Amino acid sequence: MMLALGILGALVLIGGLFATIQLAGRGDKEYQNETKGNVTRLTLMYIALLILIILGFFIYLKWFV
Repeated sequence: MMLALGILGALVLIGGLFATIQLAGRGDKEYQNETKGNVTRLTLMYIALLILIILGFFIYLKWFV
């Protein structure tokens, strides 16, 4: 059950990352230039959360199961 929840959490984060990148690519050049910093920060947040979820999942499996 925990494995399924961990995989589901990772899939949701990966889906959010791809959706953020896809939405940021739309619009005119001026919009893309204005949102480039925001998209970069959001992408880094998604990557950090994905790493934390994976590490937390493995720590939980190692010490609590």
